[in-house]
Amino acid sequence: MFSVNTVAPASTALRNPRRRQRDGSEDSVAVRQLSKRLKRSGLSAETFQPPSTRTTNGYLHSGTRPVANGIAKPGDIHSGLSEHRRGSAASLGSNREPDKGRVKSAGDGSIELTKNDVYSVTRLATTPVPLQQHQSFETWRGTFAPSIGYAISTTHRQALVWRYRQACNARESSKPFVIRLLHVTEDPDQPLPLGFLVPSSPEPGLLIVMPTSGEVTYWEALSCAASVDLGRQKQQAVHGIVAGLSHGEQITSIMEAEPQGFLLTISSGKVAHMTVSEPQGKAGISSQLLRSSGAQSGGIFGSLRNVFGGSAWLKDLAAVRAGSSLRRGQRQCALGTTKGLLQFWELNWNGAHLMTYEVDAKSKLLESIRDTGSFPRDSDSQVFKILDFAFLPPVVKGQEVTSSNSKSVTRLLVLTSISSPSESRYNLHVLDIVDDTVEVPVVHPVSCYTTPISSDASSKPQLLVPEPCQTAYIILDKCIILVSLEEIPESPSSQLQAECLKVLDPFQDVIDFRKDKGYNIVGCAADPPEKGKLDSGCTIMVQGYGVVRVTVASLQSNVTLADRAAVTAEAKLEQAVFYGSQPGLLDFSGRSEVPFANEEVQDAALRISRSITASSSKYLPGAGPSMEQQLQRRAIALADLIKHLRKHYQPLDRVTSWKLLWEAEKMAASIALWRIYETVPKNVPEKQKVLLDEMVECLNEDEKVENQPDRHETDRVRHWLTHDVWRLEYLIPWTSATITLLHTESVEDRRPMSLAYHARLISEANDIQLTVMKTAYKFRQENALLYGVDDDNMSEGLLSTGYGGIPEIWTSTELICDTIQKLAVQFQNYAIELDEHGSDDEDNEPSPKLFEKIAKENTHVVDLSCKAHIERSRWLQSSRDPSMQAQGHDLERESVGFRRELLKGLVDVGQFLPAIRLGEKYHDLDALAEVLEAEIESSQEELNASYKTPEDIEETKAKISICEEHRDKYFDRYGDAWADAFFSRFVAQNRIATLLDLGKKHPQYLTTFLRMRPELSTFTWIHQVASERDYTAAADNLRSAQEQAHNIWAKKTQLSISKLALMATGTVEQVADSTTSARIQEIDNSMEILAAQDQVHQIMRFSLVRALNDTAVKTEILMKEYGLRFVKHKPMLRSALEQHMAQLVEERALDTEDLIDAITLLDETAWSNKYLDEKHLDEKSTDLVLSFAARRFQIALKLLRLATFETGEVARKELVEKIVWRRCIIQDNWPKINRTELKGDAEVEKETAKTALFKTLKEGFKTGTYHTDWLYIIAMLEDVLTSSTGFFDDHPPPDPSTLLSIGTSIESLRTSSRYNNVPDSTLSSLAHDLEVEDQVLQHSIEEGRLDQWWLGIVDAARLSARKDADLAGEER
Repeated sequence: MFSVNTVAPASTALRNPRRRQRDGSEDSVAVRQLSKRLKRSGLSAETFQPPSTRTTNGYLHSGTRPVANGIAKPGDIHSGLSEHRRGSAASLGSNREPDKGRVKSAGDGSIELTKNDVYSVTRLATTPVPLQQHQSFETWRGTFAPSIGYAISTTHRQALVWRYRQACNARESSKPFVIRLLHVTEDPDQPLPLGFLVPSSPEPGLLIVMPTSGEVTYWEALSCAASVDLGRQKQQAVHGIVAGLSHGEQITSIMEAEPQGFLLTISSGKVAHMTVSEPQGKAGISSQLLRSSGAQSGGIFGSLRNVFGGSAWLKDLAAVRAGSSLRRGQRQCALGTTKGLLQFWELNWNGAHLMTYEVDAKSKLLESIRDTGSFPRDSDSQVFKILDFAFLPPVVKGQEVTSSNSKSVTRLLVLTSISSPSESRYNLHVLDIVDDTVEVPVVHPVSCYTTPISSDASSKPQLLVPEPCQTAYIILDKCIILVSLEEIPESPSSQLQAECLKVLDPFQDVIDFRKDKGYNIVGCAADPPEKGKLDSGCTIMVQGYGVVRVTVASLQSNVTLADRAAVTAEAKLEQAVFYGSQPGLLDFSGRSEVPFANEEVQDAALRISRSITASSSKYLPGAGPSMEQQLQRRAIALADLIKHLRKHYQPLDRVTSWKLLWEAEKMAASIALWRIYETVPKNVPEKQKVLLDEMVECLNEDEKVENQPDRHETDRVRHWLTHDVWRLEYLIPWTSATITLLHTESVEDRRPMSLAYHARLISEANDIQLTVMKTAYKFRQENALLYGVDDDNMSEGLLSTGYGGIPEIWTSTELICDTIQKLAVQFQNYAIELDEHGSDDEDNEPSPKLFEKIAKENTHVVDLSCKAHIERSRWLQSSRDPSMQAQGHDLERESVGFRRELLKGLVDVGQFLPAIRLGEKYHDLDALAEVLEAEIESSQEELNASYKTPEDIEETKAKISICEEHRDKYFDRYGDAWADAFFSRFVAQNRIATLLDLGKKHPQYLTTFLRMRPELSTFTWIHQVASERDYTAAADNLRSAQEQAHNIWAKKTQLSISKLALMATGTVEQVADSTTSARIQEIDNSMEILAAQDQVHQIMRFSLVRALNDTAVKTEILMKEYGLRFVKHKPMLRSALEQHMAQLVEERALDTEDLIDAITLLDETAWSNKYLDEKHLDEKSTDLVLSFAARRFQIALKLLRLATFETGEVARKELVEKIVWRRCIIQDNWPKINRTELKGDAEVEKETAKTALFKTLKEGFKTGTYHTDWLYIIAMLEDVLTSSTGFFDDHPPPDPSTLLSIGTSIESLRTSSRYNNVPDSTLSSLAHDLEVEDQVLQHSIEEGRLDQWWLGIVDAARLSARKDADLAGEER
């Protein structure tokens, strides 16, 4: 087993190794036999035609070309390759088109999994079906041959070979070739066979290595391996075994080291060099372990020394990579351990090998990590490893070789990790090696990925650096890491960023696979460069999914490295939105190593949302045959956006959530709008328009993207739906406006719009508005939870509260609210016009079906109008701006009136029941009451029409019955609220009789309604007497009614009926309570007060016999007669008297205190004999005037005692009483009366008896107002009051001196509650007028000795009253 020379099969041994090789162009037997084999296997010579440029693992095979990705580009190393074989390949290559390499997904059937400005990921269409089966339990191992565009995947039993780089229209078939393996293992736990496609002409060879046994099978041509004849398949194979493989060891990988030479990595750390051709050019397998000594010894002892001696046995081997071709027939390769040891070997075509040098790079690598500042603080507890490395060209763009040594420089890119159980830090090091000197000029920390490598990973990390060596691909088992190797050049902006500690690292990103599907990478290779392109890429084979290509785009001329250095939230969101919804390989959830600020995410989300609705996203097609599909695709993208945001990012703020929701609403509404537009007939008559088309045309330039006719953009509607969906709120207002505009144009053109055309436009307008708005509200309601808005507070798309802080809502802008209302009114007016005028031409009128459609739709338009107004008023009221809040309240009030008129209009167009339902929906009970009663009244009028048939009459009666049922039902449903709305309508129309009649069916609701309205107490008593028989309540309501009444007659009438009601409480079923008598007495008092005012009014009428019926004129006449002397120089009192006179003229009831003022402020001279003579009054009228003149102050005092004051208003009453007594006293000239010299007693008594004071006292004693017992007066003067039961006994005539200073100051007036709300300025003026009265009293006391006359006058008045009483008794 240790022999390096393997035994060839019989078919190979029979050949003459020295026979002349036939030229490929000859018509030889070999060629004919090859043709037969191709025919049997279904292959052709063109199937294996190699590309014109030969590559291996992504690099051209040229003699001294730099290396990359650990795979050299060898020249003509294999000297045994005959010239005629190369000629054969050239001749075959001239018969076909050059290999086109990768083709865009649009052309080759591949699927684009993701794409951004930097890279794209594509699933190739050439993937065999078995590899795509995710549920398959069979595992695969894959290998690519990029130089020929083929791939191989092996299982325990078979191998699949197919061409993975191929255009779908190529002549060769992409059907995979299933090849049986000659060495099959039944143990599923055994490692999978290693397969490799050997580049060869005219077709590739196939190499199969069994990892455990080391058995090798090689077919020079794939067609031989694909033979269906098992015997022939075995016969045409070359067999061998790997030398140096011990028990328990396994071959883990194959690395191509030259065109037909390979490096085999063994699990124990050994590395074997194997070739598949002999120096003479014939096929043959030989292998040997790499040893530090170049000598080889034969025999068994030599073999033992090979194993246990100087073989390259590196137990911690990390990677083996083939390097560049040093010279003809020689190849460099490198071995690296996880601990940092690197060995460099020279391989010879004849199997010889030599280790040239080895270096330990660990210290340099650790030092470079420390210099970057990314070395972990707890480095002692973490493990350093080299994971993989790759050869680089000596010079990479932007990086200079640091060594000045003229010796050759080997440049590697090394992938390292420093790991802990929870985190790993990865770095890419550029390593320059000259002999045993190591330098690290550049380090690229991998910041986008820190997940430790799992112990159960299906494959080791691999590093690929495809040409032009600007991007490194780190291939892990479940993800791919892209790291840019280009350094951002210094610039003024980069220097400024460095000062701000914001230096941008080159681009890095992670392409994650879904963890829930068990996808694993089972093979990978760098892609060869395409001619004329600087893109780099790699191809990977994913278990259960297929072959995937990752391509990094070259830098465009208008983009800098700094521009695409950072991975933005917008780019990540775009990938998730436009590719994440596909059930497939990639995971777009994002990584914690690359966090984004919430503000950045929200701004990016809004930009993406706008790019979708405006079709400005590069991921969306600009046009397509199906407009609906295009709109649906954009709607799905918006849904994917919010789902991704909600699942993987922090909660959005309210404004962002609402804006995203609104954009999605508009998209959903636009889809529905397009569906409606497609149903509109486009073959309209000449001179008529399709409404939506005209609406788009009418939009202002700043409200849409103008279509470009020079670019053949002629479809306005499609163009608008493509670019302007996000401005849908600008289109809706043009529904009604466009109809108006077309109507105006028709009038101007003297071609009046027909009623049928007008109806069609209204119908289309209804369709547009209803479709857009209802779809938007429905979408909002159904998706509120998804977008994170307050769905619990939402009904039919409207929030009850919570509009604060969000922008204006597009569904309720001022223009939209106005437009929807106008459209509703427009049809209602149209229906009235059609009903009133009509047309003589039936073709000019709309069809009954169309009219019925529009009438039914009008209900929904009214509903939308109500919703839009409610939404806008709530939004305005939630603002912090007081002016907007006021607008909201105004709009709320106005919208109630709008709604009522629209509901009435619905009834006019025959939509009574829908109007009722809308009234119920918006709880507009006032509108319901109005609609119901209007319908009942109109129906009752129809019953009286003579043209009605019996059927019509029955139908009308049924309609009335339905209305009455609704009316009665609402009492049970809404209770007092409905009663208030229903009964208020009759009150407003002054239909009290109808109100009382309808209230008989629901007396309890009418009672509550009337009681809650004191202003209706005038009529409430009728209901209480007639329906409830509640006389006490009726009396109370009448008393309340008279308090609200202003007319004297009305007050007297109501008080009289109230008294009758109280008196009736003793009748059947009524029991008079203990307060009835007191209530009757109060009514009598009120009646007496009214009688006094009536007496004053009667006296005033004597002065107005010939006056014009004008209040101002009559008031002026009365003021000239009664307001010249006493109120002179008293402006406040004069103004008050003038107001009282005006009320008396209008027969309006005066307040008791106002009436007292009016009586006491009149001039005494108005009742002189001269005045009476001028009036020419009869005896009765004269007696009436003189009686009032003598008793007016006593009447005023009596009115004061009859008046009702609240508890605690004693001071108020006392103030009025003292002012009355003061005015009574100062009516006469007491200083003149006091001068009694040369006067007899009779004359003095006569003068005293003429005074107002004497008359008032006498009248009081005469009527029992004051005590007539002199002892009482003496007791009063001595402050010894006896108890009395009379009402007036507590109010004896006051001493004049006690009347001084009453009401002469603001403080004095404030003691009365009457002046609580009067300003100080007004009270100051009133106090000044009262002070004038007080000065006159003071003068009367001082100059007229009134305080000394007082008792004598009181006694004289008492005696005079008694004398009159005695005379009256004698006469009786």
